[in-house]
Amino acid sequence: MSNFKDLVKELQTLEGELLLIGNIEDKILELIDKNKKVTETYYLNHNSSDENKTDSSSLSDVANNIYIKELHKYFKDGVDNIYCDYSEIKAYIPSFIRESLRITKKNIYITFLKEENYNFIEKKYQRYGLNCNLYSYDECNVLVIEANDIIVHSPKETYYYVKDNIEKLYYDISESI
Repeated sequence: MSNFKDLVKELQTLEGELLLIGNIEDKILELIDKNKKVTETYYLNHNSSDENKTDSSSLSDVANNIYIKELHKYFKDGVDNIYCDYSEIKAYIPSFIRESLRITKKNIYITFLKEENYNFIEKKYQRYGLNCNLYSYDECNVLVIEANDIIVHSPKETYYYVKDNIEKLYYDISESI
């Protein structure tokens, strides 16, 4: 587990296009905005309003009607990195894992609150043979998944997607009882 200084170094190495999903902390947005190697930043936020938008010159708002389940349709050429808030994607974990691996060329960053369990999502990415690192600061943990141009074959992707959806359904039913 690394600290915030290590996360800052990691974020300073970002290059190319970046997709932001959810409510990203202001200090992270400032770091991204200062990084001149980030050429384009897309911001997907279901709770977006005028007061939540930043004045970043490289920040493009993506329409709110883009669904996590269909990210590959909107980003056909892919994006270099994804930085997201777990609370925004937790209802779509099976779809997010599949879509993030389809469109990411480099790294996936997922922010968790300290009390949230990140081990299950780390295991879901590790089954594809990906390395995962954890950074910790304030009340948050950031899980960094090194995708680096991974090619996922369709049968494996379909198998894990169905398996994850069955697990999610089982969890939802057990929670409702």
